[in-house]
Amino acid sequence: MSRFQSGRSGKGDAFVSDRSGSLHALAMRHSARALAPLALLSIWQIVGLVGKPYEAARAEIGRPLPAIALIAFIVVVAYHARLGVENIIEDYVHDEALKAKALIVNKWLVIAIAAIWTLAIMIIAAPR
Repeated sequence: MSRFQSGRSGKGDAFVSDRSGSLHALAMRHSARALAPLALLSIWQIVGLVGKPYEAARAEIGRPLPAIALIAFIVVVAYHARLGVENIIEDYVHDEALKAKALIVNKWLVIAIAAIWTLAIMIIAAPR
């Protein structure tokens, strides 16, 4: 009787983890799991603002729970996007110096985008 040959047994077993994978892969999975409810909550909140006057929409976003949920969504999306672009850079950029520069640019660009989005939510939510 032959043993089942998969990525976890046989010739490739030294290259595949029997646990959940690398920290990078774990972070991708966990951020994706966090995105599902945050995305639904954020979409529900934003769709609920459709048709409301500007001041009513600002007042709604100014409440703590909607503002925190939107900011959490922004932060998790940015982190997940950063990890995804890191995978692309590591897989397709073969020049080591260019790869290092691209990873640094990716990190700071994601931080800047997340900061701008968070600042925008805070400005909208701030009382006048």
